[in-house]
Order: sequence, then structure tokens, then C-alpha cells
Amino acid sequence: MDQLDGLVPGESISCIVRVLEKPGLTAFKEKQIIKAKVGDGTNIANLVAWDKEVAKWDIEKGDIVKITNGNCPKSHRESHQPPTITVGPDTLLEKQDIKFPSIDECVPKGFLNDVPDYRYLVLRGFISRIYRTASYFCLRCKKFSDEMCDCGNFADPIFRISGMFSDGTKTMPFSTVSEDVAEDISGDRRSNAKKVDVKCIMNRLHKFMGYVRNGRLYVEEVI
Repeated sequence: MDQLDGLVPGESISCIVRVLEKPGLTAFKEKQIIKAKVGDGTNIANLVAWDKEVAKWDIEKGDIVKITNGNCPKSHRESHQPPTITVGPDTLLEKQDIKFPSIDECVPKGFLNDVPDYRYLVLRGFISRIYRTASYFCLRCKKFSDEMCDCGNFADPIFRISGMFSDGTKTMPFSTVSEDVAEDISGDRRSNAKKVDVKCIMNRLHKFMGYVRNGRLYVEEVI
């Protein structure tokens, strides 16, 4: 069996993992999607099933699962898609009753100087610089833009913090992946995205869960 640290975009994987969180079921374009993070101590991945493959899902938080022929979606080089395994027509999900690391033991801890690309980890450190606290999205053009889009429309601000993060071993560019995460880091509301006191963010120790993609840390959770 493979391990999650061998997850490669565009390739299949067979591995044994533990389900780290309660699965979430949502609907998108009239299709059901269910997903949950899984881990084995070497990495974490988002296990995702949708449409007809949702019927294969009979696993809950804490379960140990053997994944056979899981698919790792191929992505563009510039993509910041997190480590992901999708359930395809040939994928099998089988619960296991074996000795396996606990949920906490399945969450990798590490340092920026030795974490490879396409890996999740939990780390502590400081935000040494903040470049921006808001990105702008034009609802008319359906794309990110400057505060005033080329079309002449004022784009809506999105609370997204980006800058430099250091854990003492390395300094790396970082971005938050959602407005919820930006709120948790800053202690401020998204409606105040352009007026956040960045000094308050930089003058304290942070503990994050995130993943590294193309030399950047993407922060998914404040711990």
C-alpha cells in the first residue's frame, strides 16, 4: 500500500487512512458532494466523492479506511489545489479493523524548511509581513481584479490576508484560503477587511494548519 506522502497530481493511489473529521455533504449544480480530511501521519488529503460515487460513502470520523484506486486530480502548475483524492468508478472504500495511528497522530507536524510541495502540516510561527488584507472580485466579469475592474465596475472586497510567515527555520509567502480564516487570524470581521490593524496580527505567535503548494503556504485553519 502507498502512503499519503506519495500523493502525486494526475496519478492513482491505494492507501490506508484514518478519517480525521466529520464528513460534510453539500450540493453543487444539482449534484451531491461529500468530503472529509483523511490522514496517515505522513500527509493529509481531502477525500471527495460526488454524484453517483456518493453511494460508496459509508465512513465516519475516526474510521480506518482502505482506499483502492483513488484518483489524485491533475492540476495546472500554478494551481493551489490542496492534496486531494477523488472517488472514481473504480475506487473501493473499505473499513478496516486494525491497529492504526490516532487522529492526532495522523496530523503531520513539521517545519517549513523540510516540508515538500503538496503536503499538509501543522506549524507555529510569526507573520513577519503583510502585503494585503483584501482581494477584489468583479461580479460583472467573474474574475479577480483591482479595486476598480477594467470594465469600470467597482469590485467587491474579499477578506484575504497574504504576506510572509516564518517558523524560525524558513520564511515563506502565505495566503489565507477563506474569509473565515482571515477573520480568525485577525479577530476582525470581513466587513472591515481594508482597515485591519496588521500590527496586531504580526505581534503574536500563530498556530496554523495548511498546505504548501508551489512554494507558498495556504492557511486553512487557525488552531
